[in-house]
Amino acid sequence: MAYLVLARKWRPQIWEDVVGQHHVTATLRNAIQHDRLAHAYLFAGPRGVGKTSAARILAKALNCEQGPTPTPCNECGNCTEIAAGHSVDVFEIDGASNRGIDEIRNLRENIRYAPAHGKHKIYIIDEVHMLTNEAFNALLKTLEEPPAHVLFIFATTEPHRVPATIVSRCQRFDFHRIRSPDIVRHLRHICDSEKISVDDEALALIARKADGSLRDSQSILDQMISYTEEAITVETVSQALGVIDLDVFFEVTSILLAHDANQMMILIDRAVSKGIDLEEFVSGLTEHFRNLLIASASGRADLLHVSAADQKRYLDAAAQHHQADLLRLIRIITDTSFSLKRDPNPRITLELTLLKMVHLDKTVEIGSLLTALGNLERSGTKPSFSPAGSPENTKPPEKKTTVQGVADQSHARPRDSVPKPEETPPPPEPGLIPVTEIETRWDEVIEAVKKKKITIGSFLNEGVVHRIEGETLEIGFAVSNGFHVDAIMRCHHQVEDVLKHLFGIPLKIRCLKGDFSPPRIMPVTPEEKQAGLNELGKKSPVIQKLIDDFDVEAIE
Repeated sequence: MAYLVLARKWRPQIWEDVVGQHHVTATLRNAIQHDRLAHAYLFAGPRGVGKTSAARILAKALNCEQGPTPTPCNECGNCTEIAAGHSVDVFEIDGASNRGIDEIRNLRENIRYAPAHGKHKIYIIDEVHMLTNEAFNALLKTLEEPPAHVLFIFATTEPHRVPATIVSRCQRFDFHRIRSPDIVRHLRHICDSEKISVDDEALALIARKADGSLRDSQSILDQMISYTEEAITVETVSQALGVIDLDVFFEVTSILLAHDANQMMILIDRAVSKGIDLEEFVSGLTEHFRNLLIASASGRADLLHVSAADQKRYLDAAAQHHQADLLRLIRIITDTSFSLKRDPNPRITLELTLLKMVHLDKTVEIGSLLTALGNLERSGTKPSFSPAGSPENTKPPEKKTTVQGVADQSHARPRDSVPKPEETPPPPEPGLIPVTEIETRWDEVIEAVKKKKITIGSFLNEGVVHRIEGETLEIGFAVSNGFHVDAIMRCHHQVEDVLKHLFGIPLKIRCLKGDFSPPRIMPVTPEEKQAGLNELGKKSPVIQKLIDDFDVEAIE
């Protein structure tokens, strides 16, 4: 007897054999059991997930000599004929090669005749989306009111190409991509039954290569059995299929962390020398960054479709990367994947992309940047920026018991002489506006200042109204906001003009630094972020050079 490939030998024969489609099999079994069958079904889903197999099982369940029954016997003449594909009452039609109106006219003529052996005449049209518009139109009336003994089952991988008039006359079932653990479990069952020695890591790699298709995974396993006479290992699968080992991608991320351009160029040369397809390399690297991002964001290994050993590797590696950095890397490599397809020299494009990643600095939070610049202006020391999400950056600021003040233009005094903020503000002097009214309209003040100078208005958003002392409005800021305070006081006239316009009273302003309660958080527009970044560039040549030479962008 001729050899039968695994995909045909292990084709599902009963509902329990269908892998990963319980929502479909349970519904159809209940419909048969309670005699609630529709006259037409549409099975939609990716290739190799069980659409045609489910159609055959449904045909056996309806035409079984013991049926209709949810559990066909697979022993009677009707069941064996349907399984072999030569039943006179079950017609499997290829929609790609029988797509014209003439074929549909012949079908309409034949459905009038009663079934020869079974209780139903069943038409299974595979790839139904390939039918012409004329063929679909000819099928409409028949599909709407078919004879009682006729059942239509349509299968398609592109349901969006099936006319809505056809879909509305069918019960639609969407077959899902099969999860990698389910594919691995099924392949393990096949290997144990066929006495084939194979590693779990090799099965996981086959499942990942199959991309949710059980039939593809069985075909790959068949190929691996022929490829090696010994046990199937992950190394043999990688070599036979040209799958890039995960060690290569982990090496890429290690080089990125070390900012080692020399090692990156060596790695690219080694990959090209081994004949690795560069598009496959970019696709694998994108998935690698995606796995790192999922591990970093969720802290869960079960969301990664890799082996248990690799899941632990991803969790350990994710701790070395910040999510913002991974998002930037994914954005860069995704843009490269589009340009690589039409580039006449893809190696140069890949080299430039990876070198850009090597020289990409870690994400720095704007708060850390402003604090460091403020310290630089006050003390002249070299700034030190902590990457976003680092322990230094996430540590809460220490409480200060004293208040440092920045003198206004009319009340110059030493910083140490600024009084400590009191818990309860004193009552306002007669003739002045209450401080509560300014607090109530503080958002209005900020918006008015933004219209004069957007950066000063954004800096004011970090402060809180403290009190009114004489003719001076005191605004409180955190100790780390020294840069904000200096910038506001340099433009104090604009703020004072706004206060006079809104409240009708000439008020001076004084900015205090200390342990003040957090301010209200107002939404910051992209224009305000960009304006703040440009303001930083004006104050620091280092920041301006970063803006000019690199893709520096302000993020949350």
